[in-house]
Amino acid sequence: AGDSTVIYATTEPGEALLLGGYTAVMDGGELLQYGPTAEVFHSPQSLRVARAFSDPPMNLMPALPAAQGLTLTGGPALTLKLPDAPADRLVSFTAGVRGSALRVTAREGDVALPGKVELAEISGSDTFVHVATAVGELVAQLTGVHYFDLGAPITLYLDPAQVYVFDANGALLMAPRRFYGTH
Repeated sequence: AGDSTVIYATTEPGEALLLGGYTAVMDGGELLQYGPTAEVFHSPQSLRVARAFSDPPMNLMPALPAAQGLTLTGGPALTLKLPDAPADRLVSFTAGVRGSALRVTAREGDVALPGKVELAEISGSDTFVHVATAVGELVAQLTGVHYFDLGAPITLYLDPAQVYVFDANGALLMAPRRFYGTH
């Protein structure tokens, strides 16, 4: 029993995180990433892994390079220190943000993403708010039960430090720094 290897297949990222250990992310029979579960979750090496290993799915937004980081297509600039990389990797980006990193109250340094409520779903003790914004539809995962009127104006707030950046080929360029303790 102590020397046993158990393979557990799931399509639920939450289950994999609860089990811990090591995770292999596969798609169409192809191994996309393997490693300690928390590492795979916090540093998905590609857009394919980010899409597969995030519930709700990671919010993905096209972006272009800007003087201080990147600009979301149709939206605001995000001040980020992008890593050094070959020029062909810095032509265009996909910015990703987990639903749990979006808020409805601003904090210092946040970027505002105004929009309209398209749908609000209560699931257990969380509320998932689907919002149409200038950068596309975003889904915010809010702790607690919240009520929103369909079509109502809403502003989501994003801390640029919580943004994932993928290059034009879908490879991870930058992941948010990890927080320990409270944040």
